[in-house]
Amino acid sequence: MNLVKRIALVAGFLAAVLHGAGQAQAQTPAQPQITIRYADQFPPRHLLSRLSGQAFKQLIEERSNGRVKVNLFPGEQLAKAAGMLDAVKNGIADIGTVGTVYITDRMPLTSAIELPGLFENAVPGSKSGLELAQNFLLEREYLPNGVRPLWFLAIPPYQLMFTKNNQLTSMANLSGQKLRASGAVSEFVAKVLDAVPVRMSAGDLYLGLQRGTVDGAIYNPPSVFAYKIEELLGSVTTNASLGSATFVGVINENFWKGLPEDIRQLIVQVSNEVNVKMAEGFQADNDASYEKLKSLGVKLVELSPQMQQEFAKRLLDVEKAWVAQMKTRGLAAEQTLELYRSYLKK
Repeated sequence: MNLVKRIALVAGFLAAVLHGAGQAQAQTPAQPQITIRYADQFPPRHLLSRLSGQAFKQLIEERSNGRVKVNLFPGEQLAKAAGMLDAVKNGIADIGTVGTVYITDRMPLTSAIELPGLFENAVPGSKSGLELAQNFLLEREYLPNGVRPLWFLAIPPYQLMFTKNNQLTSMANLSGQKLRASGAVSEFVAKVLDAVPVRMSAGDLYLGLQRGTVDGAIYNPPSVFAYKIEELLGSVTTNASLGSATFVGVINENFWKGLPEDIRQLIVQVSNEVNVKMAEGFQADNDASYEKLKSLGVKLVELSPQMQQEFAKRLLDVEKAWVAQMKTRGLAAEQTLELYRSYLKK
């Protein structure tokens, strides 16, 4: 075999090898460059899980074209609700859904948004909450805890819920009633209504009602179905407006700083979309929940104008007590409230 034929043979062999390698490479899916561990306290069937963590995962993975994979851990798999902030801060999770009612000692000023009478609709309440968290409270409460806020939900105002053995017909019925309270603000609410607050997570509420540990709850209608609490309820108010609860999606600050700039921009874009759709979805589900409860035999209680007036009068003391408590800690309570109210007016 002469030299020319040998060169041609070798060239053909190399071309075949390279072609085969190219085909193999084309057939192998690109591996994600970035993996995000997202910890969620809510079970997959919970509305908030579907509107936040699940929606975030879908949008990020679709729009990053395979560069980012989100591993979602729902139902407190990585951390309990009360420990979610620490899980993100310490890098156990990269992103987490934090219920601020469980960490009022760490993020006290954020709890201003839970006060009664600030808003009636989750959409402006949540949008204004995110603005407050990402600006005035960013270096006061979030970065000191090693996290950065991505989205914010202020749920529609809480209502009173009672078991089938309890009814609300007058203010006197509330005296001595043991009511589940999720945090410091709802504890204030229970006390000014002459009820007895009992700190309890949503996941423990079913057993609490079943065993008589609590007679009722200060809670929101959409969330009862995720824990089958509707099975034990006898009545729910429709216009009590007892304040809110807030949930914030936070990302570990060091993890955030290590992300490429284009991925950070994508996370911000997706988080802003999730923030709006989550608030809209939660508000819509809140409005529809009453008819669903009614169809299941739960009595809907509309407070009379007289009772509403008495509730409003007593609930004024909640804000006063909250401001006084914040002031004893040297915190800018009045400035926080003033800013939040100004955002609500936009």
